[in-house]
Amino acid sequence: MAKIIVSCRFKKNAKGVKNLIKYMGTRESVEKLPSAREYDLASLSQVRLIRSVTNHFPQSKTFLEYTDYKMLPTRRNAHEFLDAVAERYADCADELKGLVGYISQRPGVEKLGKHGLFSQFDLPIDLDEVAKNVSEHNGIIWTEVVSLRREDAERLHYNNAEAWKNLVRRNMNEIARAHRIQPKDLHWYAAFHNTTHHPHIHLIVYSTGAEGYLSEKGIRQLRRAFGQDIFRGEQYRLAKIETGYRNDLKQELMALMENVQAHRNLPNTDYYLQILQRIQKEVQELKGKKLYGYLPRKVKKLVDFALHELASEPRMKALYDKWIEINREKLSLYYDPKEEPPVPIERNIEFRSLKNLIIKTALSMDFSQENNLNAVRFGFLISSLARTIAQSAQKKLSDLNAKMPLADSKEREKIREKKLAHGQKDGSDQAFDNDDETYDSQAVEGILSMLDYLLSLDEQTEEEEPTTTNIDNLNIDQSYARYEAENVDDEDLDEDYDEDEGESQGWGQSM
Repeated sequence: MAKIIVSCRFKKNAKGVKNLIKYMGTRESVEKLPSAREYDLASLSQVRLIRSVTNHFPQSKTFLEYTDYKMLPTRRNAHEFLDAVAERYADCADELKGLVGYISQRPGVEKLGKHGLFSQFDLPIDLDEVAKNVSEHNGIIWTEVVSLRREDAERLHYNNAEAWKNLVRRNMNEIARAHRIQPKDLHWYAAFHNTTHHPHIHLIVYSTGAEGYLSEKGIRQLRRAFGQDIFRGEQYRLAKIETGYRNDLKQELMALMENVQAHRNLPNTDYYLQILQRIQKEVQELKGKKLYGYLPRKVKKLVDFALHELASEPRMKALYDKWIEINREKLSLYYDPKEEPPVPIERNIEFRSLKNLIIKTALSMDFSQENNLNAVRFGFLISSLARTIAQSAQKKLSDLNAKMPLADSKEREKIREKKLAHGQKDGSDQAFDNDDETYDSQAVEGILSMLDYLLSLDEQTEEEEPTTTNIDNLNIDQSYARYEAENVDDEDLDEDYDEDEGESQGWGQSM
C-alpha cells in the first residue's frame, strides 16, 4: 500500500460544491466515541452503512481508512472510514442516506483565522464569496483529497496546515500540468483536516480559462509530485542505491560484451555472436545516426531481443532483480506497484543506454575472420601431426634405402665416402634405430591425445545445460521468433510519449 493517497473526482456542474467549500473551511468538533468502547467490533449499523457506502462509492475501497477497517473492524476504524467517505463525498452525500448525519458531526479543522481555507496567496479569503464563485462556475470542478498515515505525518511534520499550504504552493505548476490547465488560469482552494488516523487536505481545482482535463496519467503525476516532495529524503536515499545498481548493470554488460568480442569460452558465446552479427548487418544498412532512438521499429525489436537474452545471464539477472526491488520501494512512497509485474529490462526506459552499448559493440566487431581459440588449436595440432608423420616416413624410407644390399663392395665404399664428404652419417652398418622409432610414435600419440581432448571439450560443451535460461543455443531464429510472438501485443514503453496524443481518457478521470 502506498504511503500517500490521492483521490480525485470531478463535477460537470457546481451543485453541492458550495456546501463543500463551507464544510472544508468550517468543520467543527464532534463528540468522540467513548474510549472504553472504541476498540469493540463495529456495530451492526456501522457494518450496514459501510456496505452501502462501498456499493455506492466503489472507489472508497482504495482509501487507507478502508484498509485499516478491513484489517481490524473495530468501531473506531469503522468511524474513521465513514468519516473519510463523508469528507470526500461531502458534495454529493445526499445521494446516500446516512452520510448526511456524518457530515454534520465531523472532527475539527485547523483554522487559519476565521476558517481553514487557503489558496496560492496570503490574501484575506471571504468564505461566502469563494463558495458563491465556485458554485457559479460553468466548467469542470475537481474535488481531490491528499492523505497520509498519521505516523508519516508526525515523522515528516505534515501535522499542521502551514506545512500542507506550502506543499500545495510549491507544486502549483505540477497541479496545473496534471490537469492540463495553464498556470495563469489555475484556481485552487484547500483546507487541512487533522483527523486521527490520516491527516489530509481537501483540494478544489478549476480553470478560469481554457478547460482542462485530468486523465489517469495526470493523477499519477499528482501522486508523484506530492509523494516526491513529502518523502524527498527517502526518495534521495533510494535513488542513490538505485543508481548504483544501474551502474553495476552497465559495467556487467560491458564485461560480458568484452568476453563475447574476445571469443572467450562462455557457454553462449556463439549464440551472442550471431545476435550481434545480425544487429551489425541491420544497423549498417541504415542511414543516419546509429543510436537506438533513431532506429526503425523492426531493428529496435532486434536490439530489445539482444538485451533480453544478454540480461538472462545470472549476474545480469541478479543485479536487475535488486534494481527492481529498490525501485518498487521508492515507488511505494506514492504508488502501489505490487499489483503490476516487473517491467522487462529491454522495455525499461531507465536502461536505454544499455541498448546503445550493444549497438556500439556490434558495429565495432569484425566478423570476417574466425578467431575461435579451439579452432586455432585444432589447426596447429593437425599441422604438427602431418609434419611429424611426414618426417617419420622420410626417416624410415632412408633407413630402408640404407639397408638395401649393394652388388659391389667397392661401389658401397664410394657411396660411403661421398656421404662423409657431404657431412652425412653413414648408416649402412648401423642396426635399425629403435629409439628414433619410439620417439616418433610418442610424438604422434601425444598429438592425437590432444586432439581427442579438444574434441571431448566441444562434446561436453554441447551436452551441458547452458548457464542461462530460455536460450536455444545457436538457434537465433527460433528464439527471436518466440520473443516476437510473446511481445507482439505489448505497449512499447521505450517510445517517446506524445503529450498531445495517446490518451483517450476524458474529463475528470479518477482513481
